[in-house]
Amino acid sequence: VRLCIEEVQGRNCLTDFHGLTLTRDKLNSLVRKWHTMIEAHVDVKTTDGYVVRLFVIAFTKRRQDQVKTNCYAQTAQIRKIRKKMVEIMTKEAGTVQLRDLVKKLIPESIGKEIEKQTQSIFPLKDVLIRKV
Repeated sequence: VRLCIEEVQGRNCLTDFHGLTLTRDKLNSLVRKWHTMIEAHVDVKTTDGYVVRLFVIAFTKRRQDQVKTNCYAQTAQIRKIRKKMVEIMTKEAGTVQLRDLVKKLIPESIGKEIEKQTQSIFPLKDVLIRKV
C-alpha cells in the first residue's frame, strides 16, 4: 500500500491513498503450470470524484473429483469471467468513496465476491486485486 503525505500537523502526518500493488514474489508464487491465468482491468470513478484503475488477477482451480492434470478454461468462459469481474469491480468501487474503497481492498472482499459470483462459470482461486 502506497500512501502520500498531504499535510503535516506537529508530529502527525495526514496521508492520502496513492496506490496498492502485489509484491513481485507474491505474484510469482501464484503463477502455476497447467492453470489458466485470467486478468482484467477497469477504470472506475468513485463517488468523491477520484478515478481509480483496478487490475484483478485470477487462476482456475481443479475440481475435487478431477482426474485430468490441467484445468484450462475455454476462451468463451474466460470472456464471461472477465466481463463478470469488470461488472463487480465497477459496482463495488463506483458506489463508494475512496476511503471506503481502501477499506474494501485491504481484506480482499472484492476478490472473494468475484470468486463467489464466477463459481458457476468456472471455479477460481487466488482472485486478487493486483494493482490500483
